[in-house]
Order: sequence, then C-alpha cells, then structure tokens
Amino acid sequence: MPLLAALALLAAPHVRMPPQAPPGGSDGVPLLRHVVVVGASLSHGYGLEDSGTKLTLADVVEASLRVPHEPVRSKTSLLFFTSPLQTGKAQVEAAVAEKPTLVVGLDFLFWYGYGFFASEGDRLAMLEKGLSELEKFDCPILVGDFPDVSDAARSPEGARPGLLAPEQIPGPSARRKLDERLRAWAAERKNVVVVPLGDLVARRTSGEDLVIHGNRWPAASVGDLVQPDRLHPTLEGTIALWLGSLEALVAGRRDVPASSFEWDARAISGKLRTIAEGRRARGDPEDAKRAGAGGRR
Repeated sequence: MPLLAALALLAAPHVRMPPQAPPGGSDGVPLLRHVVVVGASLSHGYGLEDSGTKLTLADVVEASLRVPHEPVRSKTSLLFFTSPLQTGKAQVEAAVAEKPTLVVGLDFLFWYGYGFFASEGDRLAMLEKGLSELEKFDCPILVGDFPDVSDAARSPEGARPGLLAPEQIPGPSARRKLDERLRAWAAERKNVVVVPLGDLVARRTSGEDLVIHGNRWPAASVGDLVQPDRLHPTLEGTIALWLGSLEALVAGRRDVPASSFEWDARAISGKLRTIAEGRRARGDPEDAKRAGAGGRR
C-alpha cells in the first residue's frame, strides 16, 4: 500500500509503558502462533530501513510479539498498484498456503478503492473483488479501512509533486461508501477486525497529541513520522500505526490479551535495530533484494 503513512504519526513517544508479563503457558496465544502479512507498499516497507538494512511491517509485527510464535511471514508487494487483481489474488494464495493463524492486511484493500475509476460505482465493484479474496481466509483477519490521503496528491498544475494523481483519490462520498461496505461485510464475519485507519489519520491532523496505549506523540512532530512523499510512514510512524492497529485487534478479539504485545514504541525500535543488525551480520541476500526493490509506491 502506499499511503497509510499519513497515519503514521509523530516523533518518539514521551511516555513509556511499564513492563508486562507475557501470557503464561508454553502454548502462548494460538491466534498469534503464525502471523502472515499481506498488502501493498506500506506493508512492504517502502522507505523503511535501519542503517541501510531494509525493514517491513512484518518486522515491526515480529518486534512487537511477546508470546511464542513462528517467524512472521511477509507476502506483500511494492508494485501492488500496477495490477491489484492479479497481485491480490497471488498474495492470498501464497498466504493461504502458509496456513496462518492471523492475517494482517492493513493496506491490502487500498488499491481496491484507490486508483483511476470512471465512477463511485466502479470503485465499489472493485472493492467487492478485494473482499472476495479475503473471504478465502478461514483464520482471523486484521484489515484497514480507507483513510484520506489526499495530502499525497500532486497539484493539477504540477506545481506540487506527489505520488498520487488527484483522480486516484476517492472523494469524501466515495470513501464513506467504501468504509460502509467494508464494515457491513466485516459485521457478517466473526474472523474480521477492521482497523480504523481513517480515524487514526484524522487524529493525526487534529492538532492534538496522539496517545496510543501509554505512548504519546506530540502534535508538533507529525512531520517526523511521515516520509517526504506525504504518503508513507517512516519507521517510527509505522510503529505508531501498528500500535494503533493492535488496539483494534485487542478490542475486537477476547482471545488476544494485551500482554501478548510489547507496547513501548522505544522498545520496539530497539528490537528492530537488533533485527537489522542480525541481517547485516548474516549478509542476508534477501535484505539486499528488498533494498533493491524500494523505489516505487
């Protein structure tokens, strides 16, 4: 996905969470045993790195887990926007083959609602195709709604460069209809939790501090959590985005205790540095491949 960066939100938190003991028992939390991430450029980690080492949303998820689990898998695509139907289908097939216990698709639906369409009706018809792909999962799904990322649009005169053309961005009426359809679909399925990305973006632009589970980001530092393209989050912004997503997951699933996760944004940042250092020490060829793929939305 591209854009959710907008929702990334502010600089290093000023409040740290007290340590929490992970849930007892060697079996941990079954739902978190095998997490698979699907999605577009945001999930793929556009522009995210630590000292030259590429990182992804899957790494952030990995760094947040405090219960026994298999390595978090990533089935994302940087170029989702070039062929959403084919890419989405391929990602779902690859993820299903992993037999996941939880699928994270924060920006999976983005290009099923954003893009060039002749009418609102065409956008809604495209969304149905994305929802039909997600129906192939029997496990719980964490999926994001449609935030307003119009700030990432370039001006019609070309005076203001941006990754998105104004025509690619659904207007308020279209976004409302997309969100209403997504929530109606989710309400019929007990395995779906919707992350209110639109609300997170609105909170980011409210002019007030953003507080997520004990972490506080001052409103004055919003720009530090969004990349220059005004669309993708920085690494710190991605952590904030994930923490907001976890609040939705914990609220929507009684079988996922809050103590399953690390909620201190600084602690997650430290774990990500360790992940990056490990890759550099191993000379991970996949790291070089990911870094080489990082130039498009």
